[in-house]
Amino acid sequence: MKQLLNNFDQLDLFVADIIDIAPKGDLHSMEYPIFAISSKPDAKPFRYDNPNGNWIEVIPSINGRATIHDKDLLLYCFGQIAEALNRGKEVTRRIKITAYDYLVSTNRTTDGRSYEGIAHTLTRLRGTTFVTNIKSEGKKKGDVFGLIDSGTMVTNSNGRLDYIEVVLSEHLFASITKNQILTYNRDYFKLRSPYGRRMYELCRKHCGNQTYWEIGLETLFNKFGARSELREFRRKIKELVEEQEIPDYHIEYKTKKETGSVEKVLVYKDKNAYLKRRILTEESAL
Repeated sequence: MKQLLNNFDQLDLFVADIIDIAPKGDLHSMEYPIFAISSKPDAKPFRYDNPNGNWIEVIPSINGRATIHDKDLLLYCFGQIAEALNRGKEVTRRIKITAYDYLVSTNRTTDGRSYEGIAHTLTRLRGTTFVTNIKSEGKKKGDVFGLIDSGTMVTNSNGRLDYIEVVLSEHLFASITKNQILTYNRDYFKLRSPYGRRMYELCRKHCGNQTYWEIGLETLFNKFGARSELREFRRKIKELVEEQEIPDYHIEYKTKKETGSVEKVLVYKDKNAYLKRRILTEESAL
């Protein structure tokens, strides 16, 4: 059953049909912990205060805060729009997405459960609201915004979900058109752990063109926006260090005793090159 787009139907429809695109993430949601990393529904308001004075409040609906797995739909949309712009195509924030293509591109199965999951994703994306004082052009700016303005699901004659239409919020659409985005490794979608996903995007945002980045564990804990206690977060980070499944980056955990100050997480860009250098260093020391 098709839902009405109300006052959004005057927007031209951008068909997201470019094959093999790279996912893209907006800089704000990479920096600020606006997506829940819990696998359980999170309907409690959340606030993050940045040391520079900026803050953002996340206000979920009764269906819960949008999760980092829900974000996949936005990463897919951003990638499609960015590639279309690169090719000189006209784009709008009203996007038509083939459900099957989206599921395959984001490393999901194509069973009934995955198709049903799209409906839950749209509900949480539509229902999550943000209030922030993030500065713009040197001025303090109070904003209230959402992630998507509308979501539509269209089924075929067999009752199977065929395609969806999403109207991105103006706030997110502006991030893409102003090129405030970064490309993700496609293997990001292979990360099932929400902690692994959040760790990847923080590495991608902060490591940038540097070969190395370090951050205090408590600061990292705040950037994750985790609901857990610090000790549980520490355990999760140690698991990531042991597994080393984060694409492109090698991460290490250091205790206070090892650093001489505070617990830290060290990030090295170009995982293969780093490991090769470390092996050579260890061999030369023998």
